[in-house]
Amino acid sequence: MDMFILLTFLQMLSLNEAYDFTCPSHGNWIIRAKSMCKPPENYTCLFNVTFRVNVYRDICNTPRILHSGQKYVFQPNLNNATCIATRYQPFLFYTIGNSDCTYQKSLCNSLGHETYEIGNTSVDRKCICNTDRGYSFVRNPKNQCYCNPSTEDCSCYLGINPYKQNWNK
Repeated sequence: MDMFILLTFLQMLSLNEAYDFTCPSHGNWIIRAKSMCKPPENYTCLFNVTFRVNVYRDICNTPRILHSGQKYVFQPNLNNATCIATRYQPFLFYTIGNSDCTYQKSLCNSLGHETYEIGNTSVDRKCICNTDRGYSFVRNPKNQCYCNPSTEDCSCYLGINPYKQNWNK
């Protein structure tokens, strides 16, 4: 009987190690924080870059704040890092409720779209319509040169380009 209990315990440990931990979603963040830390605001869950794989770590730590365009990671201690190329952080980063840069960058890959400007770690990409192929914005953007997909409709439509027709003749 003792051997059975030991084997069951070892099996539970091996299953625990096989589980890939990720930070809780915003809906579950407060539940995890309350169960781990007193006060719950001290709960921190961040990417651990030491292992160079998809590993996250959670601890109880004093909340931290960083400037826009940056986030915190474990390396092996708490350290600041820039957002990856596909994400951006337009406001202060708090370790309360966040484990990554908040927004994913727009792709500018709809029909007729092209990237005008990649942006940086604190602003989204800017898009244009390919006018050489006859595309125009459905609604004129605030800026005549480009459209900001985070704040406005950047849809394009295929219209008639009178200049293109003259070149073909």
